Amino acid sequence: MVKTSKTKIGAKAWSAVVIFGLFGQLAWMLENMYLNLFMDRTVSRSPVGISIMVGASAIVATITTLVMGTFSDKRGKRKKLISVGYIIWGLSVMLFGAVSVKNTMNFFNTSQNVAIPLTIGIIVFLDCVMTFFGSTANDAAFVSWVTDISDDTNRGTLDGVLAVMPLIAMGLILGAFDPLTQNTYLKDGVETNQWSDGAQLIKHGNWVLFFVIIGALVTFVGILGLFLVKDSPTLKPNEKLTYKDILYGFRKDVIKENKILYVVFLVICIIGIANNAYMPYLVIYIERTLEIKNYVLPVIIIGGAAAIGSVVLGILYDKFGKSKFIFPVFVLYVVGAVLMTIVSPIIFKDGPTPIGAIVVPGFLLMCSNLGIAALTAAAIKDLVPKDRVGGFSGVRMVFIVLIPMVIGPALTAILTKASAVVGSDEYGEPIYKYPPYMFLISAGVALLAIPFLITLYKYFKNAESKVVNESLETTLDTSTEKFEYENSEILNENTSVLNNYTLKESSKNADTSNDETTDGNANTPKKSDE
Repeated sequence: MVKTSKTKIGAKAWSAVVIFGLFGQLAWMLENMYLNLFMDRTVSRSPVGISIMVGASAIVATITTLVMGTFSDKRGKRKKLISVGYIIWGLSVMLFGAVSVKNTMNFFNTSQNVAIPLTIGIIVFLDCVMTFFGSTANDAAFVSWVTDISDDTNRGTLDGVLAVMPLIAMGLILGAFDPLTQNTYLKDGVETNQWSDGAQLIKHGNWVLFFVIIGALVTFVGILGLFLVKDSPTLKPNEKLTYKDILYGFRKDVIKENKILYVVFLVICIIGIANNAYMPYLVIYIERTLEIKNYVLPVIIIGGAAAIGSVVLGILYDKFGKSKFIFPVFVLYVVGAVLMTIVSPIIFKDGPTPIGAIVVPGFLLMCSNLGIAALTAAAIKDLVPKDRVGGFSGVRMVFIVLIPMVIGPALTAILTKASAVVGSDEYGEPIYKYPPYMFLISAGVALLAIPFLITLYKYFKNAESKVVNESLETTLDTSTEKFEYENSEILNENTSVLNNYTLKESSKNADTSNDETTDGNANTPKKSDE
């Protein structure tokens, strides 16, 4: 029977969910957004390098999660993978502080022209190393652990909270650490942090301190996990698993048995491609294309509002049912992407795009994106076979990371390279402005998800109907039992009354009979003595 009351998650488990969720996303935010900025501001402003880095890390993330997810299921252990993984993950982040074009030139004793592509290669390699440990700790172990400790009564709220962690992490990294990453330029005798045509670079940001601080935080969280994280008591080693089972989720018979699950994966994949058409380039776009000097402000405003909206959506999902929100949230995503295309130099041709103009479109896009993520995450946790949680995490990575992060950034890279060059950097490399049409690409790609969203809607609708029906059946059974019990009590009471009445009548009749016998004997004449 489906549970109708929400299962409580303990304070210690909630603390682990929030802490590991937040700082894991802080590391991923560094990887997904700030490594792009690091490459753009210190090595090369070509979108191709970013696209290659994003694609390479996606491949590593997928393979890692496939292997380590199966390993986690086989051993029946999540805690050590989470904690030790976070410790090494943080250390790998710190390594980026040693990377620069100048250091590459000195170490390899080579020219600047050779050092630039070589430095790009080093960053890509270190990103893959970082991704291996991050995917082991977060994607393979932590995500599976969250599934272990939750059920279908609390996943909407839990996934709603986890879904906002990327935005909270974005706000944290932008508000606290972004100033460390900004270059200083000189133009017309005035120092500025924003590049414009003709600006001369004075110095790069303090990237060493940036990487060391964030890496140390992630490592500290890993140490904390040794005392905070506890494996679910229901998690048992699955010795039957072999590493041949890595490809279990791609078998035809498995796909046929779990059709709805793979429909959800397709929704994630399509929306993921749409997201990655703009997400890796978002900060650069706001700074360079929209010419907004304080790009931190709109990102924090939009991110904060979207985070709150996502939590509210999660609560509404649990209260009213997920099926009611699938298409409204999807429509808001498409509308937000189209509006982001329009609110740009397309209509603001003579100067910077006003911050206020992008807040509402940005909120619609980000909040709906988180809302869709929460819906699909909840569906996956409900549908994934319980003894294959780790193994299916890898399959999930193919659809949520590998395909989207290879295709999405490449689409925008091709579009950007076809655009006009707007200047050159300190190394003589061309500088491009990312076009607003990348959001239109997102809207167009997202529309491909409609047929699969219909199936997802039907699944949620049927699941909700089943819960309601079983709840009604339970209520009816309880009412029937109560009715039968009450009737039985009444019947017993009536029977008792009837029995008492019968006994009283029988006693009365007996007394009457005795009286009549006595009276009869008194009226009989005695024989006289004759």
